[in-house]
Amino acid sequence: MTAPSSRACAGTAVLLLPLLSACSASTAGPTAAPAPTAVHRLADSKALRLPLDDYLLTTVDAAALARGRDSIVQRCLGGLGAPYTPKDPGSADIETNERRYGLADAELAKQHGYHVPEMDKRAEDYPPSVLPLVTGEAATYNGAAVPQGGCSGEAQRELHEAELQDALNLPHKLNMESYTRSQKAPAVVKATREWSDCMKESGHTYPDPLAAINDKEFSAKTTGDHEKQVALADVLCKQKVNLIGVWSAAESEYQRFLIESNSAALAGPLLAKQKTMSAAKAATGQ
Repeated sequence: MTAPSSRACAGTAVLLLPLLSACSASTAGPTAAPAPTAVHRLADSKALRLPLDDYLLTTVDAAALARGRDSIVQRCLGGLGAPYTPKDPGSADIETNERRYGLADAELAKQHGYHVPEMDKRAEDYPPSVLPLVTGEAATYNGAAVPQGGCSGEAQRELHEAELQDALNLPHKLNMESYTRSQKAPAVVKATREWSDCMKESGHTYPDPLAAINDKEFSAKTTGDHEKQVALADVLCKQKVNLIGVWSAAESEYQRFLIESNSAALAGPLLAKQKTMSAAKAATGQ
C-alpha cells in the first residue's frame, strides 16, 4: 500500500507523514505482529513521540540542524570578507507527528479545514550579492578561494549531511512500514470503523481519515465552509473513538518490534544522527 497523497505546500490540504516520501511501503522484514500494548486516550498528536523518532530527524532536530548550517555558512562568508546574517526563520513547522494520523486540532479545523496554515518563513536565505559564495557558483572572492560547493558545501561537509541522508534510508523505510502495518492492526481497523460511523452521524461518508483529508473537493487554494465542517467532524470523531490513542499505541508496538528486529542495522543510522547533531550544536557554540 502506498502512502497517502501529499499535497504538501502551505495553503493546500495535506496529510503530513514526517520525513516520509510518498512511496510504497517496504514488505521486507519480519511479518509477525507484536503483542498489544496499553492504550491511553490521546486527543491530539502534537506532542506524540514514536520509538523510531530517535533514528529520524524530528522537527526539533531539523531546526537545530538548520541553525548549525546557518552558523557555518555565516562563518564561511565572514572569512571570505562578505559577512551576512540571514533573517530569523520564524515560527517552527508542524510538529513531527502532528498530522501523522490526519488532522487532530479542532481549532485548526474550524479556521483552516484541512489546509496547513501559513507559517512564518524566511523570505530569502541570502541576497544575490552573496548567493554565489553560498552555492559555489563563484570560485574566488576578493582573491580568496571559495570552498568547493560554496559555503553551503562547506557546511554540509562539516555536518556530515551526505552520510546522514544515506544512513536515514533504513529508518525512513521502517517508519513507513510501521505506519502501513499499523493501519491493519485489529484495534486500528475497529477504531477506524467507529470513526467512519461517527462521521456518518454528522452527515459525512468516508471510510477512513485519509479519505477525508485527501478529498479532492478540498484541494482548492482556499478553505470553504464545507471543508471546515468535515474537518471539525473528523477531529471530534477521532476524539470520540480515541483513534489517535489506539493508532499510536499500535504503531508504537510495531516500531519497537522493528527496532528490535533491526537493532544491528540501526546502530549506524543512530550514530550518524548523533554525529550530525553534535556537529550542529558545536557550530552554534552549544
